[in-house]
Amino acid sequence: MYICYNLLTIALLCMVLLASSISAATPPSLPESEDRVYFRWKYKVHIMNGMPDNVNPVSIACHSNDDDLGHHTITQGQEFRFEFRTSLFRKTHFVCNFWWRDQHMTDITVFDDSVEGHYCRQKGNCFWQATPKGLYFSSDYFEWIVLYPWSGPKRNPTRTELQI
Repeated sequence: MYICYNLLTIALLCMVLLASSISAATPPSLPESEDRVYFRWKYKVHIMNGMPDNVNPVSIACHSNDDDLGHHTITQGQEFRFEFRTSLFRKTHFVCNFWWRDQHMTDITVFDDSVEGHYCRQKGNCFWQATPKGLYFSSDYFEWIVLYPWSGPKRNPTRTELQI
């Protein structure tokens, strides 16, 4: 029994060493690939004021089914950030209302497991920026896409799929 245990241990160590040497033997001509994250528990949502001045700051009120994050006024260059953990058993869904000047957006989804969870999974950050043109989204803070233009006082925008 003792000899069999030692042989299994040696065989297992040989397989681990062989596997690590194979993965390290990537040809130098291939581009380096970024490690992929297939599941993430913790996320951060950043909502920023990208307006040109502080004459009319952006106001927001965010909530989920479980949490009311309150009402916040964000001045130029500032952000409101919140962190949370997703659940295996319940859908994680945060919505916000936005006000700027006489315009508003209501019930804007800023995080949903099935949409933003997919795009923000790599780094765990979802970025939203309110600008005079509307609400922009980014998962990396470099590439931005406008998802919601500002609406008038009576019209609510419809949710569009991310095309990143």
